[in-house]
Amino acid sequence: MMRKVFLVCGMLIPVMYVALYVIGGALRPGYNHISDSVSELLSPGAPNKTLLTVIQIIYATLHVLFGIGVLQFIQGSEHNALVGRIGAWMIVAVGLATIGTAIYPQDAAGAPATVPGQVHKVLVFGALVPFSILSTLLIGIWFGRAGIAPGFAVYSYITVGAIVLMGGIGGATAESPYAGLVERMAAIVIHQWLFILAVKLLSFT
Repeated sequence: MMRKVFLVCGMLIPVMYVALYVIGGALRPGYNHISDSVSELLSPGAPNKTLLTVIQIIYATLHVLFGIGVLQFIQGSEHNALVGRIGAWMIVAVGLATIGTAIYPQDAAGAPATVPGQVHKVLVFGALVPFSILSTLLIGIWFGRAGIAPGFAVYSYITVGAIVLMGGIGGATAESPYAGLVERMAAIVIHQWLFILAVKLLSFT
């Protein structure tokens, strides 16, 4: 029963992410979803920061619980391979790194660089992005080796390529007026995979 609850958490992850920037943007006058990053909603001095930080923590916790659910599914299957377990732990790691970004928020736009702001960048580019790629890749490999859903393995590999591509575009447009839009498009790539993974595993449970 608890495994199903944990897997449903994966379906809620995209919902909480959308809630974060929709609610945050609606409550912040002048915020532009095309040019402004989601992290700016949580920067020091940002309006409604406490409310949005709570939403972010819930979002991060859903990652942790979903990762545990994926791990339990793999451990309870006939194909309890290490590659799958590591992939599940990578989902948990994304959640923990997200909690870290709440503790160390991005510097406010135009403000001098601070240590918390630099730690935020390290967590995003040194943890969130690589862990997201690794979880997608490793779980895709697990599906391929397990043979229970080969099509999902191919879909996972395509998603990995799309994440890398969007990451490159994001880096090239970081200072452009479209940085916020590119960030959201990259988030769609990652979150749709999590949602479909949850649906797929629930169908086997």
